[in-house]
Amino acid sequence: MDRTLTTKLVSVILALFLLVTVVSQFFVGGEHSYKTEVALRYDSQDTIEFYGVFARNEHTVSRETSGIIQYEHEDGAKVGKNSVIVSAYSSASDIGLTREIKKLRTRIDTLTDAQSLAGSDNSQIEAFDKLITEKHSELIKAINSGDYDEVSDIKYQLLNLQSKRDIVKGKVTDYTSVIESLNKDITALEARISDEPQSILAQETGYFVSSIDGYENKININNIADMTAADIAAVVKTPVLETASGNVIGKMIEDYKWKLAAVFTEGQAAAIGDNDYVRLIVGADQTEIKAKVESVDKQGNDYIAVFSADDLNSTIASSRVGRFKLLVDSYNGIRIASSAIHFDDENNIGVYIKNGTQAEFVRIDRIYSSEEYVIVRDTTGKSGYLSLYDNVIVEGKDLYDGKNL
Repeated sequence: MDRTLTTKLVSVILALFLLVTVVSQFFVGGEHSYKTEVALRYDSQDTIEFYGVFARNEHTVSRETSGIIQYEHEDGAKVGKNSVIVSAYSSASDIGLTREIKKLRTRIDTLTDAQSLAGSDNSQIEAFDKLITEKHSELIKAINSGDYDEVSDIKYQLLNLQSKRDIVKGKVTDYTSVIESLNKDITALEARISDEPQSILAQETGYFVSSIDGYENKININNIADMTAADIAAVVKTPVLETASGNVIGKMIEDYKWKLAAVFTEGQAAAIGDNDYVRLIVGADQTEIKAKVESVDKQGNDYIAVFSADDLNSTIASSRVGRFKLLVDSYNGIRIASSAIHFDDENNIGVYIKNGTQAEFVRIDRIYSSEEYVIVRDTTGKSGYLSLYDNVIVEGKDLYDGKNL
């Protein structure tokens, strides 16, 4: 036989042998392939979202003076009896002048406070540097969120810190001349005010809100339990919120207690009962409040739940309708895929983890199960149980304890 032909024949046979070997390894390896996921910490909450209607002990507040009004407090702020809640000015320019005077006085207070550190050693410089950096971050965050009241507050806090740092560093000895100049500016501005503002005082201690909605004399703590599902739906659908006008300048909430009425389905209502204490997430700021379930009553196919609480904030004080999340349950542990669950010969539930080059069965303490995943208790450090950061085998065939992977 020709040597060239023999060489070609041997080469073909070797190539076929190599191809068969590779293909066989591919299929054999596929039978024993596996996939792992790292066991990580997981926190989950089951919630019921709903809209509710607020009731408070409140009444509208009227004025007897004329002029352009300027509110002296943020909505929902607590005010004492005989404290100024509104100032009435002769003109808009008087309001602007008064606002500038307040800013200058705030600046004077800032400098006076900083000046008290004159003569201190420089050991606090590093602390002031750190606080100033933090305030810069807060300022940028407030600007990006459009919270300009917060921007103004942070600005003066920042000026206060910078002024104190300059005093401690010895860069400035005192602010006497600056304070004197600011006082002169205040005197000049005061001379331009046409008339002294008329003060409108609180007749009692309470929480003042500048807006009204027309329900102040219709919905209260004593009658909210009488609302029907249709009543609640009507208020939720067309909530009214408007700035007080005419002689009405706002409303006063008498105390910090409030109630809430909401409509639930039968399935949702099953999660709550009379006299239960529940956790509610209120509004966009995600404030969590503890509330009591006053009643759960069936009305046709609906269930009307009434909650009560004594934790008043600006959102609750100034709103008639709120969006809520009822925290039904929470789960904290390690999350693993449902496909990873196995049972050993003694019917213990667990998972296989990759330990070196072998599979090892470890037990789990299951808290919550769904089709996609399981939440198990964090048993890190407990012998024979799953630990954080274990490599859990979530896909694999013919797994057993000690199997070479």
